[in-house]
Amino acid sequence: MKNDLVTALDLGSTKVTCLAATGEGPDGFTIKAVATSPCKGVRRGVLADLEETSRSIDAAVRRVQQDLGQEVPSLIVGVAGSHIEGINAQGMKPIVPRSRHITHQDVLEVINHSRSVVLPPDREQIQALPRGFKVDGQRDVQKPIGMSGSKLEVETYIVTGQTTAVQNLERAVGMAGKKVEQMVLVPLASGVAVLTQEELDLGAAVVDIGGGTTDVAVFTNGSIAFSASLPVGSTLVTSDLNKLLKTSPEEAERLKLAYGGSMAKLISDRETVEVMQLGQTQARPMQRRVLCEIIESRMREVAVMVKQQIEKSGLYSMLPGGVVLTGGGSLMPGTDKLFEDVLKHLRVRVAEPELPSKFPRQTGISAAVGIARFSLQCYDEIAPAAGQTAWKDRVRSLFSMLSGR
Repeated sequence: MKNDLVTALDLGSTKVTCLAATGEGPDGFTIKAVATSPCKGVRRGVLADLEETSRSIDAAVRRVQQDLGQEVPSLIVGVAGSHIEGINAQGMKPIVPRSRHITHQDVLEVINHSRSVVLPPDREQIQALPRGFKVDGQRDVQKPIGMSGSKLEVETYIVTGQTTAVQNLERAVGMAGKKVEQMVLVPLASGVAVLTQEELDLGAAVVDIGGGTTDVAVFTNGSIAFSASLPVGSTLVTSDLNKLLKTSPEEAERLKLAYGGSMAKLISDRETVEVMQLGQTQARPMQRRVLCEIIESRMREVAVMVKQQIEKSGLYSMLPGGVVLTGGGSLMPGTDKLFEDVLKHLRVRVAEPELPSKFPRQTGISAAVGIARFSLQCYDEIAPAAGQTAWKDRVRSLFSMLSGR
């Protein structure tokens, strides 16, 4: 168990979250500081304005450093967006002489073999996550070191990203005076933050509904098996209200937060809300159900897209742990009911990590919490891949975190 301080950075489409934590405490995880800063430099998960993003990073990191009373030299950065892809790759290594004990070096070599996939010239590996090993055909081996066998196999979930997008992310962090220690897949981090060990073991999906993107990850047998990032989020709800109700963006956001709901049929016909439209001097009354019908239309679209991604994983019927919604967009009343209506036969719940009582309540911090927890509670194994730089060499296995809880 590590007691080192780690600092996580989550770049969302509406805000930057910086969170520092250590491996202390009864749960092996203690949050020491957290800060957010508004950010308009990231659009739908992809960095669009270097200077704006670096300023937001700098503001959030400075507040964390002030609370810690020390400087943070490097950041563990969440990575997401439509340019991110995940693939399941296989690796194999004969054990010579036959039936000798499997060593740490054997494990590194078989992982490295699984990472030797050919990528297009504009893409590179970001993370490698061993999902499980096989020894002489025996499946679901999590720690093969010390076992006897003649053939060692591994299945590894390899996260790749567009090279320029990764470089721009590193540059934004560098412009804020910090360096990237590691990059962590955001859907993976969200799952680590809100899924229980039972859900991870049984099979479950996590859906993080942010401002500009919705990230999906599917877990089976205690490891990630599929991920996707959808270019839709709760800011589209605000945009719909803005256009259809002819209000300012600020008024649309206010209406969404104060009176919004994702299931219009749960709202009484008698409820009304006051809407200030553009060019008007007085607010006009409107049925709250009409407001929620607009919201439901967009949120149902998101839910359908999520269902399509879970079906694409091929694991839709293998998720007894259900679906866990997180992120600011999941907190609108009725969102869980809407997803249950779309995701037939799957249990749906909403979850947000709880911060220690000394911090003000915040939403949309699942990714930041998960990045820090994953970094502290997963063991490192270095398995260099040709041409990779130092932080991309690090391999962390999700199941090792679970066994260490």
